Amino acid sequence: MIKIKHIFLLLLLQGFSSSFYSQSGLKSEYVYGISNEIFEGVNVRDAKASLELWAKVFVENYEEVKSAKIIIFKDTDEIIKSINNKEVDLLMLPSSLYVMEEEKLNIEPLIISKNSDDLYFSLLLCSTPNQKIEKFADLKNKTILVQSGKFKRISELWLDLLCLQVGEKDKYSFFKKIEFVEKPMQAVLPVFFNKWDACIVTNVSLDAITEMNPQIQNSLKIVFQREKLLNEMICVRKDLDNKSKEIIRNRGLDYKSLPNGEQIFKIFKTLGSSVYKPTNLEGVRSLWSNYKKLKFSDKN
Repeated sequence: MIKIKHIFLLLLLQGFSSSFYSQSGLKSEYVYGISNEIFEGVNVRDAKASLELWAKVFVENYEEVKSAKIIIFKDTDEIIKSINNKEVDLLMLPSSLYVMEEEKLNIEPLIISKNSDDLYFSLLLCSTPNQKIEKFADLKNKTILVQSGKFKRISELWLDLLCLQVGEKDKYSFFKKIEFVEKPMQAVLPVFFNKWDACIVTNVSLDAITEMNPQIQNSLKIVFQREKLLNEMICVRKDLDNKSKEIIRNRGLDYKSLPNGEQIFKIFKTLGSSVYKPTNLEGVRSLWSNYKKLKFSDKN
């Protein structure tokens, strides 16, 4: 069985329910866009096929909606072009992508994902005590593994910022070796066994790993931490009709009322969703702002 993590769009497709059927004045065609950056450990072609099946069921059951199309975007330029040409109604993307390209995107956030008991996650830079890493400069000419997948963009942004803060423009010149790995276990274990010097993982991933192996928790040292970060979010075009926005928001949040709603969340390893508030992006905005100030300053 294909495992697609945190695909709230499936829930939305199921969750529109009778609202589309009973209310008039809604669009008859909807296009759902997904950034390929939010997929983790899954064949994108298989994922798209699964999502299109849900879209087909959606159209067959609600007479006002004549078609629901799924588009998986390969890069940021495709997203910007499609949104601004009004080719997409709803978009799922990483919060870091939204913040970095906000001025170019005619979209507004509606829903944020909840990947743990907290709304937010932290990025952790870990090493072992024997490495004697006390400050970032101590990592010069060291090796580092970085949790990739759907966290690649924000993890790399933080790593770039850490390098800039010690006057290093190019992380590949600063480190002896950098490798991005799909699974968090691939980042943590080599450091635990002293094969690599350091790693960057999310606190949620590290908690899951150390729960299975408490010995890892005792052997790893958190050297740096970036808090209050957000990953997936669902946005809509700003000019989408208010009725559609309301349905997307309400049905995306009220998953417990859906048939097997909670079970679906468990299958896709998602703990829930929350209505977007501007304060939700403070951590990501701060990270991006800190990076820009150093990256484009006269000193660099």
